[in-house]
Amino acid sequence: MPLGHKKNRRYVSWTTALGLFFIFPSTPGYTEGTAATGGAGYRLPHFRDAEDGGAAPSIAGQQVFQLLGDQDFAPFSFASQTGPSGLAVEMALAACAEAKITCQVTLLPFKDLLPALAERRGDVVISGPRIDEAALKTSDATRPYFRTLGRFAVQSGSTLGKANAADMNSKRIGAVKATSHEAWLVAHFTSSEIVAFDTPTAAQEALRTGGVDAIFGDNLQIIYWMAGEASQKCCRILDGAFSDSDFFSRNIAFFVRNDRPDLRAALDFGLDQLQTKGTTDAIFNRYVPLPPW
Repeated sequence: MPLGHKKNRRYVSWTTALGLFFIFPSTPGYTEGTAATGGAGYRLPHFRDAEDGGAAPSIAGQQVFQLLGDQDFAPFSFASQTGPSGLAVEMALAACAEAKITCQVTLLPFKDLLPALAERRGDVVISGPRIDEAALKTSDATRPYFRTLGRFAVQSGSTLGKANAADMNSKRIGAVKATSHEAWLVAHFTSSEIVAFDTPTAAQEALRTGGVDAIFGDNLQIIYWMAGEASQKCCRILDGAFSDSDFFSRNIAFFVRNDRPDLRAALDFGLDQLQTKGTTDAIFNRYVPLPPW
């Protein structure tokens, strides 16, 4: 990830960005804290306008499509006692069902995913690689269904109310060293003391024990720590999640072999339907215990 950037570059808190870049569904009767499925939970913003209904795109030569995922990339994909599991696995299989195509998932080591796609030993990579030049040499990305974000956490009793440079003047902010999250803090929180740690666990423990005033890191990683036993319910989220494409934010999508535009169109259709029907919300609620924005 790039580490050198202008210090005056603008970044966006996703609580603000929701009104600028993303679209919330206007389901009648929806209130904050109600999942699209009708149960308790949260809803995600929409990452693009979904196509209105209609039939699934036709696929040439119907077959069983091979989906490839990283075998150790929780919560998106991982091996479990019941077989391939994870958020991306469920999203991909549900999108295939909406598109009326048959798919099966195989998990591989991360390093083997893109080579397997290039050698046509699979049709879609559903988790693992980033959307970058290397991945797009042999594949085309579907529409995104999520985005990686940064997030602050503070102790529950902290008087900090806003995650901005003014409110965090002279505060100690922990981050994992040599990461894009640390670089972002150095660029934008110049009046704070940035404390670098070797691991996320070390940064989290420093916050729990009062060694720092706040930590900043990967959105989902902080959510899982806060919801787990290690945090001992010490802490709370400060503001919403933050988005900055020059540092730590990237779209999450599937990679389809680039000789199958019909398959990519079918999966785009399927992802649209999951968004419209609230299935995306339901899947995220099962895997991500706190609102990820």
